[in-house]
Amino acid sequence: MFFKTLICRQQQSDETPMVWEMLLYIYILYSPDWHYRSTMPTFLFLYGAAFAVVHSFVHFGIGFKVHYVILCLLCIPRMYKYYIYTNDASAKWLAKFYIATLFLGSLCWLGDCIFCKKISQWPVNPQGHAMWHVFMGFNSYSANTFLMFCRAEQRGWAPKIVHVMGLLPYVKIEKPKSQ
Repeated sequence: MFFKTLICRQQQSDETPMVWEMLLYIYILYSPDWHYRSTMPTFLFLYGAAFAVVHSFVHFGIGFKVHYVILCLLCIPRMYKYYIYTNDASAKWLAKFYIATLFLGSLCWLGDCIFCKKISQWPVNPQGHAMWHVFMGFNSYSANTFLMFCRAEQRGWAPKIVHVMGLLPYVKIEKPKSQ
């Protein structure tokens, strides 16, 4: 019983931040057009807190996965809007990288779930679940970087995508002197 509870708690420590991240994306994506300044962040904060509390008592299993997919689907229309209005090739590449890492991570996770018993008998385990975490880390980073670029562009801050040592992209912002 103790180990089952411990495993569920560990799973919650993985799943709750995923939901909070999606709520943050929803806020970033939709807040520019939200008319009531405090309503949206208050609702999203209370939703995230309530999810964490309920999830600590009710271990959703497949319900969590459906919930997470719905949150992801809520972001797609707005991400697409930002994508089509962005002319910067590097920023568009980040958005494509976001989709690619989401797809590859999902394939790794799904393959690990479906073929777990067969894969565990192989001489070398490709670690699909671990690869899912790696891909989702890149996914989260590229989404945040793309959204940061789009918001800076909306605010007229002349953002540019630059790279650390030619590899890791980040947003360099040059704010006008009047701000």
